[in-house]
Amino acid sequence: MKHKFAGLFGLALAVCLAAQAATITVYVGYADNLRPSGFFPTPWLGGPGVVSQTPAGQSLDSGAVRIDNSTGAAITISNMTVTFGGGQIFSIWSPLVIPNGDSGIFTQTGSYNFDTSDFGLFGLSPVNVDATHPLGGCTNPANPTEVANCLAFQPVITFNLDGSPTSFTDSGHVLDTFGYDLVNLGPPGGDGNESINWNLVGSAATRGGNTPEPATALLIGVGLLLGAVLPRGRKRSI
Repeated sequence: MKHKFAGLFGLALAVCLAAQAATITVYVGYADNLRPSGFFPTPWLGGPGVVSQTPAGQSLDSGAVRIDNSTGAAITISNMTVTFGGGQIFSIWSPLVIPNGDSGIFTQTGSYNFDTSDFGLFGLSPVNVDATHPLGGCTNPANPTEVANCLAFQPVITFNLDGSPTSFTDSGHVLDTFGYDLVNLGPPGGDGNESINWNLVGSAATRGGNTPEPATALLIGVGLLLGAVLPRGRKRSI
């Protein structure tokens, strides 16, 4: 029985590792190097393993999308498009090949042509910021209309992955800097800068970033797979 369990565990682990290897991971961030800040997307243009159509060294006030490739082969991202709830559409990028193990960054291709903070739902003056969550336009209990609009008008990222269409929703509102032009938001939420570190797309975002925990994800995956493959005929007593 011990050998059978070990075999099943090994099978589950191998399947989980294979599934985890064949993935892309999408992040969103915001890059502002016009004003000093404690936050900036890292890794960035010019870093090891980073490919982009944007040269390093530009003055930046720009949203950014990062795609990490761990599929085991090079991938081609084409038709990258970012659509905002107000109908603004950005489609300024050419196809980009991302080698296996590398990251592709989609940001401004010229001076400020992806300045997505200008398309926040709540404008320049963040007068209704939730004091508990000073960056979250979707969390303001004092303004249910604001919350409803925030939930309804989420930035959407679409692209073709080796020709296959896929879509991700920036429900954390990183690309539109949480609904406000953050340059006008003082402490504790802002510091006169709009930078936001990489956040996993769709996460409850923070300026400092929100990234997945690979070890945790692996353990969860193993647990789910074990639940699928272990015998269920006998109930254990506790």
